[in-house]
Amino acid sequence: MKRILRDKGLLFLVFLTFFIITEAITFRWVDFTFLPRFLYVDLLVAFAFSSVILLMKSNKLAIIYLSALLGFVMILFMINATMYGVYLDLFSLQQLQLIGEATAVFNFEHLSLSSIAVAALVFTAYLITMRLAYRFLQKQKTPTPNYFAKALFMFAVSGLFVFAFFTSDIPVFAQYAATNNITTFKRSSLEKYGLLGYYTKEAEIIIMKEQVTPPETTQTTTTDLTTDSAVDTSADNTTDNKIGDIFEPTDYFGLLEGKNVITLMLESIQPFGINEVLTPNLWKLMHEGLYFPNNYSENKTNVSEMIGITGNYPTINFLPSSYDYDFSFSVPNILKDRYVTSYFHDNVPTFYSRGSLMPQLGFENLYFHEDLYPGEPIWTWNGDYTLDSVTIEKIMPLIVAQEEPFYSYWATLSTHGPYNYGPENKALFEELGYFAKIDQAEADGTWVNILKDSTADNVLRIRHYQAAVMDLDAAIGRMLAELETNGLLDDTLIVLFGDHNVYYHDLYLTINQADATDYFNMEMYHTFFAIYNPLLTETYLDKSGADSTYIDKFVSPYSVVPTVLDLLGIEFDPDFYLGDSVFSNRPQVFYSNKLTGLFDNLLYSDDGSGIIYYRDILHTSDEHIDAFLERSAVIIEKIEYINNHYLKTQTTKTTNDD
Repeated sequence: MKRILRDKGLLFLVFLTFFIITEAITFRWVDFTFLPRFLYVDLLVAFAFSSVILLMKSNKLAIIYLSALLGFVMILFMINATMYGVYLDLFSLQQLQLIGEATAVFNFEHLSLSSIAVAALVFTAYLITMRLAYRFLQKQKTPTPNYFAKALFMFAVSGLFVFAFFTSDIPVFAQYAATNNITTFKRSSLEKYGLLGYYTKEAEIIIMKEQVTPPETTQTTTTDLTTDSAVDTSADNTTDNKIGDIFEPTDYFGLLEGKNVITLMLESIQPFGINEVLTPNLWKLMHEGLYFPNNYSENKTNVSEMIGITGNYPTINFLPSSYDYDFSFSVPNILKDRYVTSYFHDNVPTFYSRGSLMPQLGFENLYFHEDLYPGEPIWTWNGDYTLDSVTIEKIMPLIVAQEEPFYSYWATLSTHGPYNYGPENKALFEELGYFAKIDQAEADGTWVNILKDSTADNVLRIRHYQAAVMDLDAAIGRMLAELETNGLLDDTLIVLFGDHNVYYHDLYLTINQADATDYFNMEMYHTFFAIYNPLLTETYLDKSGADSTYIDKFVSPYSVVPTVLDLLGIEFDPDFYLGDSVFSNRPQVFYSNKLTGLFDNLLYSDDGSGIIYYRDILHTSDEHIDAFLERSAVIIEKIEYINNHYLKTQTTKTTNDD
């Protein structure tokens, strides 16, 4: 038995040494502390995985197993290094479902070559050390009678040792065992439990939730106060755990009852791209509609998109291509009995499983690339996307032809990066005169390149981005003209919001003179949000007594759905929405599925219980901090409630309609 302990113990010691080295490098790379806060949890998980070598009589086989385990840890390091460097995001196992999308949009400039070099160096050192250990053990090799009986006994003892800790009342281990949604605060959880501790727990949760059989559902309703008709918004059996957030109609409730709605999710749009001379239509909507300069968003496009339709996005494993869910609280599902609901996006339906998801969300009509451009090949991800000014010509006839009120959602495309790399669009921008107008505006002093003092490449990238925004602006101008021509402009609510910042080429970091260590700096996530309707503007100016349509309050994409329902006069269950109407007086806090943190325009929290960043600590009142933490606690409860709703209403698809 001593022989087994000596041999396997030495191999485990080598593995553990390099595992800790790799974890320390990973943690520093993503701006964590040096090692996990609860290192003993991570080490115990590492011990549990490593103890398998006791059952391997061959030291060579044990080395191969441990090398594969360390290789897995190395891969986690490189993936996290790359994702953090590009998106300030960290990897979760749930993201494996997006591997196809990630491959499609992958750009080699995203690859963290330095992390690959470091991983190769560390792994080479590990292999050399392990080879020396193996040679030493070979020299000391002696027969071990009854090896497997002894090894099995030792393996059983080590298993009981691990089991005893993870089922004990020791606070840290009890908390780890009880955690059922570790991804909600991924960054905080990963920093607590380490690489193996975090990913093992996430895998356990995914497996356990996959095995849950949803019980029969019951239906509850909320009432449309303007029509006394029942609107199903919570067809699940989670009412026993309801948060009980109270619906509060605002002074604008029902102002636009029965009006058409067009929601535009604007790809990568930030306010610096809006200019009176170069983008007159967006400028018009900012100044003649209601504009929210304190709007922030940081999520992947598909997450922001769904938030703008449902008001939430789950933090559990979510697979609309494989499962059906209850989305009775989404805007198109609430409206589809009275409205024509349509979704538009120039991409293939399999991307982000939109072809499976959008019908569940309540869209009756779906228009993807093949529908808008039948027979034409799809664009590539090099920047040569179909221009929004071209796509709008396909969309508007489909919208204005409706006899019933319509709810239409368009996810735009032209402004998606990379910038100045698509040769075809670069030529089109020249042909359309965008670059000439930019040069003239710059010469006239009516436009300034926000990175004029940066590198020559960045100067060109901002110029290309501005041209793409100009093309989006042309599309919006076409939309406004078509609505006015058909007498629909006054009868339509237009909502425009950005999905995320300009992240390609790290432009958002350069613009904010920041680096990845400043992930908590909410100013990097400043995006565009405006709502437009002539009656709404007139009513707001009259009610508020303001002389400007700029509303200086913190909002986010979570505000979109409650605002639309509020203006249409539809009562809703606020437990399903992480935000409130922009006209509500309640404080708003944004939860980022990407950063897995909570923030407003002054405070940032990694877990909702403590503040890690004060934008202006001297002028942030205790009352604001208390309100932020109180609202954060409510949002955390809502996330769990919403996750339970998705889990309990999840049913397996009988056919794959993606």
